Amino acid sequence: MVLNDYLLPSENIRLASDDEVEYGDKKYRIVITDKRFILYARRGTVFKSDDVVSERLQAIHGFKYSEKGTLFRTATISIITNAKMEIRGSPDRMKPLFHTLQSTIGA
Repeated sequence: MVLNDYLLPSENIRLASDDEVEYGDKKYRIVITDKRFILYARRGTVFKSDDVVSERLQAIHGFKYSEKGTLFRTATISIITNAKMEIRGSPDRMKPLFHTLQSTIGA
């Protein structure tokens, strides 16, 4: 299966990132549609399987960006919903992604 198999009827992709982010010790790509924020990964070498995490855009209240570490810096974007999703990666990739998320979703 591919990502299009998980899209809702009349749902359109607004943003698909090329960079991978870490969520729950797994790597994902970010996809934003007009209805949802999606973390998507295709796993496996021989037997492929899809790993999808999804949150409705209406449920997102805001974002928070933070960095930590001195020598090996890590950036975290917290996506604030009723719960909190934290995605991590290098600051060089996460800072532009944070600005893109703010402008695309507008939360």
